[in-house]
Amino acid sequence: MCAFPLTEHPYRDAVLAELHARPVELVETNMRVRRLVLAVPTRSGAMRAAIARFEDFAAANGYAVSNEGGRQFQFQTAERLVSWEFHTEFITLTWYSPLTDAENLPGDIGLDALDEAELLGAMRVDMIDEPELPERVFPSFNPTSLCFVAVEFGNAQIAADFVPDDDKFIRFEFAAAKLSPLRRAITLRRILEVETYRTMALLALPLARQTAPALRAVEMELTDVVEDLSGLDTIDAVQERLKKLHDLSVRSGQISEQLNYRFAASYAYGAILKRRLEKLRETTMGQGSSLSSFIGNRVEPALATFEAMDKRLSVLSQKLERAIELLNVRISLDMQIQNKAVLDTIAETAKSQFRLQHAVEGLSTIAITYYLIGILGYALAAPLEATGWNKTLVISILSPLALLMVFFGLRALRRGMSKGK
Repeated sequence: MCAFPLTEHPYRDAVLAELHARPVELVETNMRVRRLVLAVPTRSGAMRAAIARFEDFAAANGYAVSNEGGRQFQFQTAERLVSWEFHTEFITLTWYSPLTDAENLPGDIGLDALDEAELLGAMRVDMIDEPELPERVFPSFNPTSLCFVAVEFGNAQIAADFVPDDDKFIRFEFAAAKLSPLRRAITLRRILEVETYRTMALLALPLARQTAPALRAVEMELTDVVEDLSGLDTIDAVQERLKKLHDLSVRSGQISEQLNYRFAASYAYGAILKRRLEKLRETTMGQGSSLSSFIGNRVEPALATFEAMDKRLSVLSQKLERAIELLNVRISLDMQIQNKAVLDTIAETAKSQFRLQHAVEGLSTIAITYYLIGILGYALAAPLEATGWNKTLVISILSPLALLMVFFGLRALRRGMSKGK
């Protein structure tokens, strides 16, 4: 036998194993099936820790555990067939036993390994070997929430009222005598999945109700800030509103962080729930409601609530961005106006300094000329007296020349200093 010539993709085995990740367990009639749905902490590594605790439990009790596709583990106790299934964020613990098993929380299925898990849902399916549900099962159901349907093209019947018993289990009665072992097992799995995904789809509803007032408060405060924008007349007021908008943006982001993952998960669970209900192919029996109608009337409004809050968060984020952008533009314009005023002041100051400089230069020319003429008067006094020239006349003639010489001298000095710079 030759070796396979192609290199396998590293995910090939995982993709193939996914086909067998949730095998259908063939069961007999007159069985009682219970399931617990348990949430694990949201921190990183919590699911791996839960799997490790389960493996330690199985090893300590000597159970031969079969691993179906890496996600579902099964083992047999003296009285029960037990199945652990690890999902993305929750665990389902399912066990099969005879109808006479009255122990809702037996000690041999590994409950002690669920230290950190929290109970989300509990259900019990009594599968009886009869073609139709007998009348004796109906008095124990609440008539106002009773669901009674035929499934699998009328070959089986299901009844439930979604009211938990004293041990918090929701009970389903399942008449499956007409079904083949495979169809019975498939229908049983769908019943369990309907209740499982109904619970998970509605998990975001309490969080949505808890968060709605905070979201409304942010929306109202944003409306007040936006309505007040046109009346802002100082840059300090604008900056104060901008700080308020940033605070609202942070609060909006925190709300989104709380809700986004939970809402996305609820949409996914709701879609799975809808498909599982469709696969039951149910018809009503004239007594009570159908599963699709009863569950849909509760789950669909919740999903619509999540969608509405998602849209509100999206609109809120857009409004915050626009308001912040408007205020940033306003601050930019105010800064430009302030800068222009500063530049105008600087230009006016420069002009004043230029005029003052010319005035000082003029005064300096006159002062230097005055002192120069005085020096010339002293210097020429003796020669002029010896030659008999009139001193006043000579000084009068030299004064304009001295003034011109000082003026051009200072000008040449200033040009020389400017070139030196």
